[in-house]
Amino acid sequence: MEIGAFFILVIVFVVLAAGGGALYGLIAWLRHRQLDPEKDRLNGGQEDAQPRPEHVQVDTGQRARFVGTR
Repeated sequence: MEIGAFFILVIVFVVLAAGGGALYGLIAWLRHRQLDPEKDRLNGGQEDAQPRPEHVQVDTGQRARFVGTR
């Protein structure tokens, strides 16, 4: 009887580990697609509607220049 309980415990552990691994893989894949340097494929057309500011290197933090500001 004890060996049957141990066998069920091993099966439950394997199922939970496989489910956790699949969930981790899915989340990592979606995160990779979202952080794609070419474009944000998850939020498709929003990039065209609202352009991102230009990034520039500055000497001091108080002299930052962005596109569209004075």
